[in-house]
Amino acid sequence: MATGFDLHSANGVLTISIHRDFDTGSLHQDWSSAIIQQATGVYTSVKVDLSRTGLLSSTFFAGLVRLHQHFSRAGAAQVILHHPDNRTVRNLSILRLNNLFSITARPA
Repeated sequence: MATGFDLHSANGVLTISIHRDFDTGSLHQDWSSAIIQQATGVYTSVKVDLSRTGLLSSTFFAGLVRLHQHFSRAGAAQVILHHPDNRTVRNLSILRLNNLFSITARPA
C-alpha cells in the first residue's frame, strides 16, 4: 500500500520525505495520523522534506498543523519544512501558518 511518504529517524531527528505523487488520488488521506502512529519516539526536531513536491492541497496543510501540534507537545523543538515549493510557502503565509514552522528555502 502506497503511503506517499517515507520516515527516517537518526540522532533525534525525524525526517518525513514526501513523495512527488503525494497529492494524487487518495494517498494523502489522514497522512498525519499514520505518521503519528508510526513515529513513536522522542525527537528534538521533525524535518518535512518537500523537495520533491509542487503545489499541495489544503488537506496537506491541515496535516502539517496536526504534526506541529503533536510533535510540539511531545517535546520537539521545531518542525522544519525543507525545500518547499515557493507556492507552498506563499500559501502558508496567506493562511498565517508560516510562523509555526522553520522553512529552509528551496535552492533557485
